[in-house]
Formats: sequence, C-alpha cells, structure tokens
Amino acid sequence: MRTYRITGRFPERSFVRITIIGAGAIGSICGVYLTKAGRAVTLVEPWREHLERIKKGAYIDGVRGEMTVPLNAIMPGEVKEPLELVLLAVKSGKTLEALENIRPFIHADTVVVSLQNGFNVDMIASAIGREHVVGCVIGWGATSVGPGHLTQTSEGRFVVGELDGKLSDRLGMVKDILSDISEVTLTQSIYGHLWSKLSINCLIAGCGVLGLNVGEALAPERNKRVFIQLVREVMNVATACGVRPEMVEGVVDPLIFTRTDTEGLDTCFRILDMMAAVHGSIKPGPLQDIEKGWESEVDYITGYCVKKGLEIETPTPINEKVHALIKGMEAKRVIPRPENIGLLEAAAKG
Repeated sequence: MRTYRITGRFPERSFVRITIIGAGAIGSICGVYLTKAGRAVTLVEPWREHLERIKKGAYIDGVRGEMTVPLNAIMPGEVKEPLELVLLAVKSGKTLEALENIRPFIHADTVVVSLQNGFNVDMIASAIGREHVVGCVIGWGATSVGPGHLTQTSEGRFVVGELDGKLSDRLGMVKDILSDISEVTLTQSIYGHLWSKLSINCLIAGCGVLGLNVGEALAPERNKRVFIQLVREVMNVATACGVRPEMVEGVVDPLIFTRTDTEGLDTCFRILDMMAAVHGSIKPGPLQDIEKGWESEVDYITGYCVKKGLEIETPTPINEKVHALIKGMEAKRVIPRPENIGLLEAAAKG
C-alpha cells in the first residue's frame, strides 16, 4: 500500500487535551517535547518517586541533547475528566490494567494511540473498541536511567495509521500533535509497519538471550545466519496472516529475509552489519528489563509471533526458543550468555 506524507498544521486542533499513560522513557520524552510546544498534556504514572521527580523537572539526555522540563503529572487514581487523545506508553504487560483504569473516562470521540513496543493494537481494540484505536510505530528509542532521568538512544519517525487503512480526519490531528516530537508519516498499511517493527524487535530479543548489546550479538557470521532465519520466521508469519510487511524507514524491505539465494543472503548480511553500526551500542530491551528486576515484554513481541504462527500453522522454532530462554531468564533459570547461540542453532535444525 502507498504511504502518505502529509504536511501542514491544524491550528483548530491545538487545544486537544493529551493524556500520556505511562511516564517511562517514551512517555516522558513525548511529554517533554509536547510541553515545550505548549500542548495541554498530562502524564499518568504510578511510580511515586519518578512522578515527583518529573513534576519538578524531567531530565532528558541522549542523541538530541540535554534538557530539564517540569511536567504536569498525576497518579492513576487522579484522572477525573473525559479523555480526548490518549498516548499509551505503559509496558505491554500493564496494558489491560491501564485501560481498565481509564475506561470510565473514555467517550465516543476518545482516540487511543499505542506508543508501546509490543504488538498490542488488537488487544487494545478488543478492550475498548476498534473505533478508538489508532496504530503507531515508533522509529526512535529511549531508556530509563533512574527516577526523573530518561535517555533518548536513537532518532526516527512515527508511522501512524487507522486499523482499517482509511485516511481519516483524526489522523491529521494525531500527526499534528506527534510532529512536535518527531517526524510523522501517515500510512494506509499500519499492520504492515507493525509487522516490520515486530521483526526488528524479535531480532533484538534474540540478541538479548546472548547477554550482549546489539553490535556484539550481530558481529559473528555464525550469529548472523541464525538471526537471518529468525527474521525470516517473522516474515513468514506476517505473509501467512495476509499482511505485506512495509519498508523499514523507507530503506530496508524486510521481505529480503525470506530469500535463501546467495544474493539475498548477502544483502541480509549487509543489513545486519548496517544495523550493528547504527544501533550497536543498544542493550536489548528484555535484557534491560530483567537486569532491573522487571518482567520483560517478550510475550507481546516474540511471544506474539509464536502465538500467531501456531494459529496459522507456520513454524517459528527459533523464536519459540528465544521466547522460552527469556522466560527462563526472568525466572533466573537461564543465564544470558553468548553460548546460547548454539541453542538457537539447534532449534533451527529441529
């Protein structure tokens, strides 16, 4: 499907009340830029220490420089008025709880945009109705350093689209608002973009079971061969679901990973080398979560791919093993280490 870039602002929409549910790295950074732009934005966050810090001043550093901006932030129980635009930025495992907390304040025109890492749009739609949900893929990354301190680790754009593929009026409003944070592209194929992002996240999760950052995990040729097969599994599931994965950042066609000829494999090797060069210092999200004592989002990333594969009888043995290893890491039964690549190789061979 064609992807549309729509320019121009919508001044009549500038007074939309924005509520960001979850003031972690993504939520707080979005809150900072929207606040700086003069938007009416409130963050909702249950972690009291972090909440108090960002109210005094959220400190942001990383690829776009440093700044400290006080944010309007409240506890979940303090939401009292009807919601207009909701940016959902909680960890995937907290999605349904967060939606239940705000359900009394969702009205006919409430729009909910998921800024989450997991493949959650269908879960959200089932909980509150598809008519409220707008899909979104974030091409930039961030991490929480500590209470009140967030780091943006990479730059990129938002891709936003209706679940039914229509170019609705409200997409213009969402584009206008998110443009205060980063570039925004509107699409008629949001599921294609979500599956492409899922393939990247599944790859990064695979790096996590090795206990390495992305660059280290992708360096050995042996590892690259396994991760090419891992991404191929995700692409096979997407296409079996009737989805055509979209270009990543308008540059990389993830379907190249389905090719097994020499030219196709050589291209895949170059793509992984490029990814390692650009994102090499990034520590995989599941590894970060587990080191902090948090539950990872693997059930909504790798686990989602595995579940969909089972539903449509499309095998995902490497992703199944990654999912099992990360669940083992959460339970402290598995140690993340480079030697785990052998377990992924064995899974690939059956």
